[in-house]
Amino acid sequence: MSDPHINDVRWLYRTSFAKTLVDKPIKDSFKNGFEVKRTASDNTSKRLNDVEEIYEDTEFVPKYKQAQMKARRDGFSLLFMVLEDDSDGVYEDPLDEDVSVKNIKKLQCLTLDDMSKYHGGTSPPTGELASQIPYDSDDYEIRETGMVVDMDPTSGTYKEPLGYIVGQDNARGAEDVNFIHANRCFHYTWNTEVDSDLDQDTLGNFEGDSVLVTVYHILKGIKKGNWSIMQTLFRYAAKLYHVALPEDADEEDRENAEEQLQNLNAKGELLTPHGYEIDDFQTDGQLQPREYFDVLFDQVCASMEMTKSVLFGTQSGVVSGSETDIKNYFNQVQRIRQSIMDEDLKEFIQRYYRMIDGRTDSYGYKAEFEIDWGPLFKLSDLDQAETLSRTMQTLKAAIDGFIMTPMEARSILKEEWAEADIDWNDEFSTEEEDFLKTLNIAQMGTEGALPGGSEINGSTQQQNGGGMEQGQTTASEDPSTDSEMNDDILDAIAERVVAKMD
Repeated sequence: MSDPHINDVRWLYRTSFAKTLVDKPIKDSFKNGFEVKRTASDNTSKRLNDVEEIYEDTEFVPKYKQAQMKARRDGFSLLFMVLEDDSDGVYEDPLDEDVSVKNIKKLQCLTLDDMSKYHGGTSPPTGELASQIPYDSDDYEIRETGMVVDMDPTSGTYKEPLGYIVGQDNARGAEDVNFIHANRCFHYTWNTEVDSDLDQDTLGNFEGDSVLVTVYHILKGIKKGNWSIMQTLFRYAAKLYHVALPEDADEEDRENAEEQLQNLNAKGELLTPHGYEIDDFQTDGQLQPREYFDVLFDQVCASMEMTKSVLFGTQSGVVSGSETDIKNYFNQVQRIRQSIMDEDLKEFIQRYYRMIDGRTDSYGYKAEFEIDWGPLFKLSDLDQAETLSRTMQTLKAAIDGFIMTPMEARSILKEEWAEADIDWNDEFSTEEEDFLKTLNIAQMGTEGALPGGSEINGSTQQQNGGGMEQGQTTASEDPSTDSEMNDDILDAIAERVVAKMD
């Protein structure tokens, strides 16, 4: 089995669940967004005030997701910055001191479809393209992928892309191509450690390899298996007959019988002359392909760090192994976030400021901030309301049983409600306020918001760490702590808090 061509990989991507294998980890990484957090050593807070605004204005996130998904499919892709600057063309370095960049007009994802395919080789280009490449023709090589690679072994960028030849051309010489400087693009690659055959040159670090190559033949086998199953099902739709002709039947009788039997269907009726015997063979029940497909799916999931519960979903009530299975998949997503996307998001901001902000001309400039990713799992509003309701019930029971002090209960609720935008003066009814006061919610950064002050019913009792008054060995008779929990009030509070969280 030979290596698949990029067209074979793309065909598989379009026509099977290979698209899910490629796209889902990238989409899930951004499913619940992210926030920009400054580090303790950050000295550039004023410049970082608008980092998230830069991401939004340039539409970086959707373009970045598109580029990463195409890179996973093809091996690599580019995110090209269309700049508003005073350079003579896209072949000039936007970080050069003589080039002034005003703005990023847009971001454009470029793939192999956009790269020149007929300038590959060691011979230097001619005409206008040659004048755009500001390097000695002996020091670079044009790859079949359109990359212009530094081949000077004494250079600090040896075997790294100097730029890219982008545009439409063909083997007969008609062309409309341009050299784009590498600093105008962000280069994303997957499977950078790939090596080709010994007699073939490869630039795995920048050309990469599709993530589907490892499972290509398995996926192709699954598609062929699906085709085979459909053909078998079509055959099962019609019964298999065996006709025995009389002993005295001649050749003409055989030809007539064959002609009458060759076009049977569900609406047809089989009538045979006297002496003909027909046997009906039952063919259903013989097709059992699941065990074979399960083995193939296991191999796909193992190679792609995917799980069947994520790929196909789980049926209601099926718990066995599925939760651990899903966690293993999201561990991979978290690794992608931390090892790849964190640096990519920071690199974009660093390049942005180096091009546009005159205070950051230095190549050593680093944007000192952290990416705070949203949760991989996010409960629905109903699930959040139920969770909060159960939390408040548990805290109330813990206070009633002198297991927890009201202050400890407040600290737990403070964490649960940290993201809730609650107007403590207007949001709660009298009954709800009475319950919240039993937990001293008014002291959770909202002193005086609820009537009644910060103590439980004005009590000044000392606590001994376990919620019980010193010297007391029985449950308190205070009705505010011993009263029975009202589930309707709890649910109403929980739903109101959840509604404010988003």
